Amino acid sequence: MNEKPRLSFWQIWNMSFGFLGIQFGWGLQMANMSSIYQFLGADEKDIPILWLAAPLTGLIVQPIVGYYSDRTWTRLGRRRPYFLVGALLSSLALIAMPNSPSLWVAAGLLWILDASVNVSMEPFRAFVGDMLPKDQRKRGFAMQSLLIGLGAVLSSALPFILTNGFGVSKEATVESPIPPAVKLAFYIGAGVFFAAVLVTILTTREYPPADMEEFKRMKRMHSGLGNAFREIFQGIGSMPTAMKQLSVVQFFTWLALFSMWIYFVPAVGKKVFGGIPLGLQDDAARAQVDMGWLAPAATLARAYEAKKWELAVEAGAARAPKPWYGGMFQMFGLSPPDPDPGERIDTEILATLISEAAGNKTPPSKNETESPMVQSFALALAAYQVSAPDSPGVGDAASRLQEALASARRYQEGTAWGGVCFSAYNLVAFGFAFVLLWLTRFLAAKRIHLVCLAIGAGGLASAYVVEQPALLLLSMTGVGVAWASILSMPYAMLANVIPGHKMGFYMGVFNFFIVLPQILAAVALGKLVDSMLGGDAMKAVLAGGVSMAIASVATLIVGDETET
Repeated sequence: MNEKPRLSFWQIWNMSFGFLGIQFGWGLQMANMSSIYQFLGADEKDIPILWLAAPLTGLIVQPIVGYYSDRTWTRLGRRRPYFLVGALLSSLALIAMPNSPSLWVAAGLLWILDASVNVSMEPFRAFVGDMLPKDQRKRGFAMQSLLIGLGAVLSSALPFILTNGFGVSKEATVESPIPPAVKLAFYIGAGVFFAAVLVTILTTREYPPADMEEFKRMKRMHSGLGNAFREIFQGIGSMPTAMKQLSVVQFFTWLALFSMWIYFVPAVGKKVFGGIPLGLQDDAARAQVDMGWLAPAATLARAYEAKKWELAVEAGAARAPKPWYGGMFQMFGLSPPDPDPGERIDTEILATLISEAAGNKTPPSKNETESPMVQSFALALAAYQVSAPDSPGVGDAASRLQEALASARRYQEGTAWGGVCFSAYNLVAFGFAFVLLWLTRFLAAKRIHLVCLAIGAGGLASAYVVEQPALLLLSMTGVGVAWASILSMPYAMLANVIPGHKMGFYMGVFNFFIVLPQILAAVALGKLVDSMLGGDAMKAVLAGGVSMAIASVATLIVGDETET
């Protein structure tokens, strides 16, 4: 086959643009799934196992999609049919996810979302090998890294932007424990995902196989799912030596990343911001609450939401006009946001609402019974035995309830700030991708990757000692440098040591060494945090820093043939 023609900057941009949408979906998932699980009542020690869907779907889906995309040719091309199907299914899953009525529905939707994203994502890696000549591949993967960074910057910070800049509520409701700002962010993400992938599909033409008859013959000989699995397992055993060496680096790198993705956001919400989500957090609390307390609590929760709406309308009518730049300053955290209506409800108002609701026996609906907000209200009533309007514990119940609501808001503020931190490391990765484009002209990818991983290890480890939210952004700067390299340099090295006609297949097999450490973390990390790390989620992030340092050292064993 003749050498592929060199592509311009904008042609490489267009062929990579779909990754912006894919990462928009990933970014929302990474920044919000742990907190969504906690909003739905998950214990912190159970969060890793609920993430098991992500690596398992990657383990199963990516090699199969890579195998079949190598053997596909349609009027739409080789990889683009997978882009389209994956984008459509992912967008639907993003819309459904924040409407999950229960913990296990959310976990099930994560399986669907991850499988769908993988259908789109894996062929994009092979797309670079298909479309670019060998000397442009590092640039192609760096461009993917750039667009991944841009998509993740926007998606990770989206709940924070919606709350601060547009006044979307950060507080759960009776109808949904997932705050409106998180729900709207997922809806926006669904649209961005599909639109970005569509740009690549419409602007990029794929090259047909050099010998179509030989391609059809090979496809006939190697068709069938059983044949696919047989070749996948044979391919694992026959990996090039450099690919095996790179797999060690990938294993410890992604063990570090998964530790951060699972625990960083809830750790910020609890440790740095001092918040706790609504709901019954332990067995002792659950034992205090029965249906007798849930009935008045449901009435109280509805009255609380009505009062919030009333105060929000009053505040809107009394608010002075903002300067044109006011909303933008709030959006980026440069000036304080407008207070949440719930913050205007003091203990005196709460005491009045409690007295009016106390003793109500109207049976709550199933949705109200399962609402973390209603459960928290019921716990306050039960703790002070508020069973009548004139119960002596009304004032104490109001104080406890006000603190529970304030703590839940702090937790959501913390998780939103955790999303901003994720946005920050992706912003650094976006900027550093330009540096990588320059560095790849002078330095071997292996040397670049070693140094970047060492910087990332320092960033993760430093998060453990940080107590001020703003300083976490410095920790994330180091992570961002590593992330830019993780998304490009291993694939650039790999593309030089695997045969072109098996590009999609080996890219899928290489993914095993991304998902296996994630499976290990999902199965073991929760037990480790609960039994050995004293329940401190930030220690899991510190352990991730150690793992990334090991990955940096392991880069030294990778052979120089990856640079040919």
